[in-house]
Amino acid sequence: MVEELDAPALSALGLRLKEPSWVVALRREAFERYQQLPWPHASDDIWRRTDVSLLDPMRGFTLGASGLLQQIPLTQMQADSLIQPLGHELFFIRANGAWLTEPPASGSKERLRHVTISEFSEVAQQRPEIIRSAIEANGLTSPEQKLTSLNLAFHQDDLVVEIPEGFQATQPLRLVRLFSVEEKQAFFPLTIIHAGAGSSVLLIDEYLSLEKEPGGATPHLINGRIELVLEPKASVHYVRLQRWAPTAREFLLQRATLQTGSTLTMANLNLGAALSKAHIVTKLAGEQASSRLYGFVFGHQKQHIDQHTLQEHQAPRTFSDLHFRAALQDESRMIYTGLIRIAKKAVQTNAFQANHNLLLSQKAKAETIPMLEILADDVQCKHGASIGPIDEEQAFYLMSRGIPRTLAERLIVMGFIEPVIAQIPFEPLQQRLRQEIEGELRQA
Repeated sequence: MVEELDAPALSALGLRLKEPSWVVALRREAFERYQQLPWPHASDDIWRRTDVSLLDPMRGFTLGASGLLQQIPLTQMQADSLIQPLGHELFFIRANGAWLTEPPASGSKERLRHVTISEFSEVAQQRPEIIRSAIEANGLTSPEQKLTSLNLAFHQDDLVVEIPEGFQATQPLRLVRLFSVEEKQAFFPLTIIHAGAGSSVLLIDEYLSLEKEPGGATPHLINGRIELVLEPKASVHYVRLQRWAPTAREFLLQRATLQTGSTLTMANLNLGAALSKAHIVTKLAGEQASSRLYGFVFGHQKQHIDQHTLQEHQAPRTFSDLHFRAALQDESRMIYTGLIRIAKKAVQTNAFQANHNLLLSQKAKAETIPMLEILADDVQCKHGASIGPIDEEQAFYLMSRGIPRTLAERLIVMGFIEPVIAQIPFEPLQQRLRQEIEGELRQA
């Protein structure tokens, strides 16, 4: 059944997902807010380099439907790599909104002692404060609200990951979500990750869309939202791996809120989608909170990748360090805007930002725009950026030792990528990513 993106669909979603009345009311309020807010203006430096009308699901898209795994056209190679554990991790896979492996049950008596992965509707019924503290958080700009309101109105395939207070995870947690897509479908995944006080976890969060008819030219759209909430002294290592299909268009709001003494290490790897517009926000709300953020984009063909980061320091003695890298082939384009904002009371803050872009063809393009808003004294802030082709001196050095030019270039690119891959403390996934990226370089 085809569902239009309209007001009646909101109630239908609430009924189908068995949501409490306050969630359905929140959907309606979000849809009204979307209708009232203007689209981003071309004068806005953070938005003007991307045609955001391409991210409007109201332009002929329908609500993506759930289905069975049999509808997902996995090749044997994909099946072997995607629906099997890579090593010793706790592995859970979800396809079109249905579990293929049983998650740790939130209704279990052991719930308070272990990580749980629950359906949004279940947590909304039993522990609404966890959801409200994440999705109702303020601080978004009007253009961000325009697009996130769509997610809040039509969110589906929603998960809440809870790490109990004081729990120290001894194994990585890997969550894979597959979407089987048709032309002109829109999907609205929502993920909330709540780390209790003093807890510790490594979470690998993978997203993949597969076209039922590969090779098509008509797009599908993903409007996603990921909220990470770290309570005091929580420690989270979060990895997001995006492999959307070649026709995908994506808008993503990914936000982390850190309370006193919490630490976040986050790595974002973007490997798919024709168009990707991501806003990655880190809000250091408590004293001595710290974050280390890493990102990598591997652009090819005519991909358009637009990433905006915000390191927002709201409390004293906080620390953030950001490194984003892009390797761009063919006619791909990368736009990076990075803002460090330090509130007046956020004294003795250290904040650093770096963006480096490697152009692997003459037609690839990159733009980088660092920004600072500093209202406090006694702070340290630094930012740096680079855009350029492969270093000829490095290539000559390798070639002088008998390494062919193509292999020398591949080694240089892999060395450029390695600092980000090294931030994934799970060796089997590191190896798979190296093989995947090197395979793409060989084909190029």
